Amino acid sequence: PSPPMGTGLDLPVVVCHEQLEPGDRLVMYTDGITEARDSEGRQFGLEHFLDFLVRHHADDLPVAETMRRLIHAVLRHHRGRLDDDATVLICEWHG
Repeated sequence: PSPPMGTGLDLPVVVCHEQLEPGDRLVMYTDGITEARDSEGRQFGLEHFLDFLVRHHADDLPVAETMRRLIHAVLRHHRGRLDDDATVLICEWHG
């Protein structure tokens, strides 16, 4: 955990180590995903984003299909047009 890259806040960075196991997925995303707003101003939100990822991982969907469904869900939520960058990278560790 550390401050966002490129902020220039000069805050300390803590290096962490995690042992991945086969089937684990690493997800990196920009705030354009969680802050995408619907027509009433409600954000897609971190909780919704995490719930989406957990449910689709539990369904044993391939990464590409999970990503496709996530992109469609964010675009639907934001009426098909994003106002901010919305980047997601999902990597699956095979060992």
